[in-house]
Amino acid sequence: MYYLRNVYSTRSMCAALLDAVCLLFAFGLSWFLIQPPMPGIAYAALAGVSVGLSGTVLFFNDSYQPPTLGDSRKTTASILATMGLGMAAALFLYFGITVPGGVVPTLASIAAIFFPLLIVERMIFRLALGAKLFTTKLVVIGATDLGLRIAELLHERRDTGIHLIGFLSDDIAVQEHGITIGDFPVIGRVHQLEKVLADRRVDYIVVASKDRHEHFPETTLIKAKMRGIRVESGVSFLERLSGKVYMRDLRPSYLIFGQTFARGLSYRTLQRGVDLIGASVLLVLSLPALCLAALAIKLESPGPALYQQQRLGKDDKPFMMNKLRSMREDAESESGPVFTSDEDDRVTRVGYFIRRTRLDELPQLWNVLRGEMSLVGPRAERPEFVEILSDNYRYYNLRTSVRPGITGWAQTRFGYVNNVEAYEEKLALDLYYLKHRSLLLDVTILAQTVKTVLHFRGI
Repeated sequence: MYYLRNVYSTRSMCAALLDAVCLLFAFGLSWFLIQPPMPGIAYAALAGVSVGLSGTVLFFNDSYQPPTLGDSRKTTASILATMGLGMAAALFLYFGITVPGGVVPTLASIAAIFFPLLIVERMIFRLALGAKLFTTKLVVIGATDLGLRIAELLHERRDTGIHLIGFLSDDIAVQEHGITIGDFPVIGRVHQLEKVLADRRVDYIVVASKDRHEHFPETTLIKAKMRGIRVESGVSFLERLSGKVYMRDLRPSYLIFGQTFARGLSYRTLQRGVDLIGASVLLVLSLPALCLAALAIKLESPGPALYQQQRLGKDDKPFMMNKLRSMREDAESESGPVFTSDEDDRVTRVGYFIRRTRLDELPQLWNVLRGEMSLVGPRAERPEFVEILSDNYRYYNLRTSVRPGITGWAQTRFGYVNNVEAYEEKLALDLYYLKHRSLLLDVTILAQTVKTVLHFRGI
């Protein structure tokens, strides 16, 4: 539930709830105005199915993404795309299959009410997000790298509804020269916190200072918390806001004394059940696509369509991972193991397509059934790369405390990387997943993966 509590998901869920209310209102209005030729129970069932389908389609059209919710053009584009898919579905129902009489005209009348209502609702929703009533005023204690990163993130993602008032700092040089750090104001010294709270009507305090010196306002922070002002550490706030662990100056104590990485027997049992059922169903459903992809690979270039590559699994145990071949057969004959580059000439044309659609990953479903992998988890890496990455990143080996996944939090949020430096970002995302993994988060990742595949964003 940690992920669902962050500001982005809260707003996304509010938008989804309002969309559902608008659609149910359209169904209710249509019932009274048109009186559809169907029983009330059937009409109610149709309404429930329509709410689920419309929410799913809007999700896959990025309608609930934070940048979309805060942008009128993106909102309109996502709604128009949903309307287009709805029209295509209506035509399919009308000409393609036999449905009870009156269903298609009823749905058309509901759509005529729902989509204009949806556009108006989103306009009001966006205006409400920008209103002062829904704005949280925040002060950052500590003009540090962490504090500056928080300020930059809030500036980049203005749809959060959090307004940064400024920094409180004890850096004398900063006070003398000007009162800004980057483009963000310094509004006083740390010991002036009580005055700032009284003058600025602060709602939120984030502590990003590294040291707890003699002027650190512990008493004022306690009093502020007692008055209902939220107080949070900078590392925790940034982690919740960005969906990744702050890696710079990450202290072992944060991992040791923070939220446990372990999960109980119930979660592990349910996860394994989902893996077995999901992998079995997906393997059967994807068999035609796998056969066609394998045939295309064989026709384009010599060599096997399916290949195996050694990867490290849970507890650094090696296993042979299955993949569809997306490169030439002799791709590493001269270079040895190397990262894939953006314009890698070793990737074939068919390989490019199956990478974009993630079809090359489907044979890993067999690894899931064998218990070597999970549907969701950190990406399984090659032993040669793990050795290099472990030398560069202190906490890299924590990733192998769980089974690797076909997809994962880092894969959906950041995609592939092709150099050692970029792995810091992926490690930050993987550590976040290890701290907060749950079935709900796994389902969120799987849904995001399906969207990635449908939008051809695999690379």
